[in-house]
Amino acid sequence: MRSGGKITAWRGLASYQDPETGKQRRKSVTRKTRAAAVTALRALIATLPKAARASRRKLEVTALPPATDEASVLAFLHRWLAFKAREVRPTTLRSYTHTLCHIAPHLGHVPLADLTALHVEDAVSALLAGGRSLKTAASSLHTLRMALRQGVRWGVLERNVAEQVRRLRTPTMELKVWTPQQARDFLTVAETHRLYPLFALALSTGMRKGELLGARWEDLNMERGELAVRVGLIRGSTGEWVLGEPKTRASRRTLMLAPDLLEILGRHEREQRAWHGRLGPEAPLFTRAGGANLDPSNVSRVFRMLMRQAGVPRLRFHDLRHTAASLMVRRGVSAKLVSDRLGHADVAFTLRVYTHLYDDQRREAALPLDQLLSGPVKEPGSPSPDELIAQLQRLLAALQREP
Repeated sequence: MRSGGKITAWRGLASYQDPETGKQRRKSVTRKTRAAAVTALRALIATLPKAARASRRKLEVTALPPATDEASVLAFLHRWLAFKAREVRPTTLRSYTHTLCHIAPHLGHVPLADLTALHVEDAVSALLAGGRSLKTAASSLHTLRMALRQGVRWGVLERNVAEQVRRLRTPTMELKVWTPQQARDFLTVAETHRLYPLFALALSTGMRKGELLGARWEDLNMERGELAVRVGLIRGSTGEWVLGEPKTRASRRTLMLAPDLLEILGRHEREQRAWHGRLGPEAPLFTRAGGANLDPSNVSRVFRMLMRQAGVPRLRFHDLRHTAASLMVRRGVSAKLVSDRLGHADVAFTLRVYTHLYDDQRREAALPLDQLLSGPVKEPGSPSPDELIAQLQRLLAALQREP
């Protein structure tokens, strides 16, 4: 608190959730010195209730309706989802179930053996006519294709009739990224917020939100300047947030961190220790002010607030990942290294997603004919090809003379 340009008092603010009403409340303390305010705020936080709000959305179980006929398409879809539950993450299984819930009412009653491409075509048309988006209809058709493909492998279907239905063309979402100046403007504003290290790490590494919130202090090696991505925060089967395996095998990786980022994380660690005492190896790298796990939705809310304050174009949090890739490409980092840093399974995927970012590099290959057909360009002071051959011959002769 200031008066006449001078600091007259320090105020600490803590928010909490009322366990009875579920409403957000705030309490504050004011002291004459910063040290006294910090001590008082710690004592206040220790007394606040730590009730977690039970969100109806998070506890909702996404499931297909029960099947009454074992020979129906619906019964087969239940069987396929049970099979996929053994090999995909809960988030992926939840997505499959959600998309099939749209198309099952139109196909579930059909006997599996009688299913035709026309049945599938009519189901897709019914989705669109019922107000479902083109993306929803396309996703439902895609998941149904996957399920029937497995039915062919199991021998319960002669062919995948969904393959005979034309794919729906959905508009490609434009990739939105910040320019270097916009990223700097955002970080300048974010530096005043306690989650600044999280946003700085996101822009430097391109880590996914779940990877950032799942990071633990044991994953960070300050001496080697490395951060290991081992787990991530993902949606469980009922929608709750849980720690799980990274998205793909390539997502499990070790990221090298720049010195300035290590300095930011070092300050963050000292502040965390000052507030919460000793940090165990399994303690989250980023937490709420009271020490509890961060809620992904709250991180997005803070992100939107800081964007408004910085006056930068509005992005999704995931677009920080795209921005990080864009900034690396601008600095001439190869597609292979960008792919490795982002945790992509292969370079081809990186090039497909960020192909427009490499336009400048591809434009450099469009050499005029007089340059393309001319001899090699010799840099000043560099040996000519004949001189290199002579040097190599002298080296080979010297090696042959050695005993």
